[in-house]
Amino acid sequence: MSEECSVQVGIRIRPFNDREKKLGAQLCVDVDGATTILQNPPDVAAETGKGAEAKRFTFDASFWSHDGFEELPNGYCKALEGSKYADQRMVFEAFGKKVLDNAWEGYHCCLFAYGQTGAGKSYSMVGYGANKGIVPTSCEEIFMRISANDDPGLSFEVMVSMVEIYNEQVQDLLVAAKDRPKKGLEIRESQQLGIYIDGVMKRAVDSYKAIEGVMEEGTMNRTVGSTLMNATSSRAHTVITIEFKQVSTLEGGVKGSKVSMINLVDLAGSEKAGQTGASGDRLKEGCAINKSLSALGNVIEKLADKAMGKAKNVVVPYRDSKLTRLLQNALGGSSKTIMICAISPASSNYEETLSTLRYADRAKRIKNSASINENPQDKLIRQLREENEKLRQMIGQSPGGGGGEADAEEMAAKQSEIAALEQALQEMQKSFAERLAEAQSKATEAAQEKKKTEDIMQPHIANLNEDDLLTNKLRFMFHEGTTRIGRPTTDGDEAPEVALSAPGIMALHAVVAHSGGECTLSAIGEGAATTFVNGVSLEGKDDGLKLSHGDRVAFGQCYFVFIVPSAGKASDLLESGKVSYAMARKELAEAQGEMGGASEEELKASREMAEELERKVKEAQEAKDKAQQEADELLRQREEEFKAQMEKRQAEWIEEQAKAKSADEMKAAEDKQKHAEELARLQQEFVDKQRSAEAAAARRIQELEAAAKKAAAEEEEHRHHEQAMQRLEEELMFVMPLVKEANLIAQELKRPHRLETKMHCDLTAGKRTVMRVMACVHKENVRLFEWTPETLENRVFLLRELLQRCEEEGFEIVEGLSDEDDPLWDPVEVERLIGCSQVLLEGVLLQVEHAFDARILSTEGHTAGTLRVEISPMGRDGTVGVPDDEVVDDPEELLGTRLAVQVHVVKASQLPEALANDVRIEFNYFIDDRPHQVPMVAGHNENPVFDYTKVFVQDPVTSRFLEYLQQKLVFRVYGKDAKAIAEQEAAAAAAA
Repeated sequence: MSEECSVQVGIRIRPFNDREKKLGAQLCVDVDGATTILQNPPDVAAETGKGAEAKRFTFDASFWSHDGFEELPNGYCKALEGSKYADQRMVFEAFGKKVLDNAWEGYHCCLFAYGQTGAGKSYSMVGYGANKGIVPTSCEEIFMRISANDDPGLSFEVMVSMVEIYNEQVQDLLVAAKDRPKKGLEIRESQQLGIYIDGVMKRAVDSYKAIEGVMEEGTMNRTVGSTLMNATSSRAHTVITIEFKQVSTLEGGVKGSKVSMINLVDLAGSEKAGQTGASGDRLKEGCAINKSLSALGNVIEKLADKAMGKAKNVVVPYRDSKLTRLLQNALGGSSKTIMICAISPASSNYEETLSTLRYADRAKRIKNSASINENPQDKLIRQLREENEKLRQMIGQSPGGGGGEADAEEMAAKQSEIAALEQALQEMQKSFAERLAEAQSKATEAAQEKKKTEDIMQPHIANLNEDDLLTNKLRFMFHEGTTRIGRPTTDGDEAPEVALSAPGIMALHAVVAHSGGECTLSAIGEGAATTFVNGVSLEGKDDGLKLSHGDRVAFGQCYFVFIVPSAGKASDLLESGKVSYAMARKELAEAQGEMGGASEEELKASREMAEELERKVKEAQEAKDKAQQEADELLRQREEEFKAQMEKRQAEWIEEQAKAKSADEMKAAEDKQKHAEELARLQQEFVDKQRSAEAAAARRIQELEAAAKKAAAEEEEHRHHEQAMQRLEEELMFVMPLVKEANLIAQELKRPHRLETKMHCDLTAGKRTVMRVMACVHKENVRLFEWTPETLENRVFLLRELLQRCEEEGFEIVEGLSDEDDPLWDPVEVERLIGCSQVLLEGVLLQVEHAFDARILSTEGHTAGTLRVEISPMGRDGTVGVPDDEVVDDPEELLGTRLAVQVHVVKASQLPEALANDVRIEFNYFIDDRPHQVPMVAGHNENPVFDYTKVFVQDPVTSRFLEYLQQKLVFRVYGKDAKAIAEQEAAAAAAA
């Protein structure tokens, strides 16, 4: 009997990371029970006009792990009393425990984590330190349940395998990197075994310690593999499969079994939604790195449509990638599946978070049909034998000769399937005790080998990796004497003691001489150019550099920290924050002058400026409050004085009335009149003084409010500048290593291309300038095109694939590459942005004509010529200029009226010679969707005359339009590169 069940989905929200805190990110996520609420951040709300409208997504669980916790002395993060914080135990109880419960019942299970890079997937799955994730906690729980079993007729067998899918290749992490097949393992399917990985290593384990050792071995091999292959761990999928078998002995000695395959999948980081320039890259989908997640998205979408009844006969594209093939049972198959989606709560990651939530919302609609896998082992063995015999007969009946390639391929496929089935039969016929003995023997051998190669009492280097889980997993010892560092050999020569295979690593790259406890690193030949200690190159240092504890050492793209055991451990340096992968990369970039890292004096000055601005804002607010208090006190005193005067006059009048009782009525009436007049005078005098005091107080408060606003604006501008610099630094840290790697690979492929990191300065209509980082591609000193950081990353992955192919198949394949398959080819960008000019529009508000000779600023911030522009408001009769009788004193008076503005682009002058070809201009006016085009001046002309006129009519004038007139009109000047034109023509001639 099968049971229909939906994929269960949970969302987990992590705390802000250091980057988000520095950028002053705002919280845009909340939870309400199982519902995740995504608020529009202010900037998105302003752009979309939807205000603070929230998006709500309901799942099986929403875990709030953002705040409301305390860190215990052992490092475990525990919820504070009354807080909604979800700790690691709570997440396990909600989802991890379900996986084990389902496994105990005999169902296949799958739990996988999805989310963008850095969202916290690995924390939920693996965890750090005392905060153990679902994987280790589940493994521990399995053996706790097994030890609690008191049924003598029930026994348990646990097997573990661990694979990684990177670049559409399945690599067995329980096999040393040097012993793996070059193209990885194949995923196959048979009627009896279902979908399985052909040749994967399975280890029998009988305790949590044993399974922990297996995972540690897998992580170590993963680190070695990523170092050897220069792989990026954030783009690899890790799959841990636990084969859990319950063997029951029935009456008469008959044995039955329930088998559950528990797949724990840590997916690669999803790409940045909305910020990826690679989305427009012609080779994006051709990159194997992007293929698996793209295919997974397609599978989830098709299955969701199928479950909703939108498409009945839809074909689910499981075969589009290795990942989806492996997860076929988990998605729409016979498995009980749970999905944890990790999201960032920061407003800066709004688009990525929204994309992940929509992805999860589709996944929860998928229906699986799970069944208990309860089959007698003998029956399965008999079925495998029958299947094997059928295949043998089919091969025996195949006619020999003349079959062609198709028959040969079919024969090879059948033979490989027979081999896989025979291997499965052999494994099944082994007792669990035999398997356990084999696994323990291999574990002992591995431990002895590790002890032999890793003498941690010797000076050594420990690897630094972008993934903290893979950092400090790889150690190379420097024994007394000389240790060689270089590429692994393929021609039978003696391999170097430290073997690294990455762009920029030479056959014999460097040597470390260890004598008397001191180690000296020397680079050999060309290796000096890509060898660095604390960012300092070894070029020209013939005597080498003496290494000290904590030194950061870089060989090509491989980063390490040097450890002297008597001075401390690598883990101590890493935990204290004194050394990290990001720090080593930044240090290398700064030391080479490629990145303007702020000096200590500059950082101090920046901090002092921020403190001064904060002080000014505080003082302005205090002065405003004090002035308000003084004004209120003055008014109170005036009122008391007037009241006292009135009471005195009233008393005097009563007294005078008493004295004048005997006087005649005429005199009394006259005095009464005088008294009334005096009261009226005093009343008016008080009112005048009160008005004067109120006006003075209002003026003072207005002045102080203006000062407070100015100080707040300065503080906001400074904060924005700091954030912009932080983002720029991050982009540089991302782009520069990729540019270096691309250049090293191009050099190894003997390609004439060279990449440079460029910073672009984009002028905007507002006051702020936007800085962008691009990668500029040159060929023999000719600029071909520019790549965004995302396209650059994509191309570097493709270059790695190409280099790997060359090492396996020979470098001749580079010569046969078509343009469409060449990672270093794109259509030549003949037209380039010469620069931008800004023209003030305030003259329109003042209703005066303005002529500007505005500088054209290049993207590098240099002057690239001058642009002559005339901006003129027009009268009601349509003539240029506003007559005196139509001029208004206050721009607010223009609201609701009709206003015409003439833009006259006269000419450009002194344009750069190389780009002054077919010059054209474009600009955006107010809320127009498309830019306005100034017609091109054909041919070469460094001083082109455009004489372009355009009249814009605003009817009626709105407050938004008046705000726009306080900004600048930006003109973008384009021209064609003479060298690029020649390169394009040469390429076309060669193709013809």
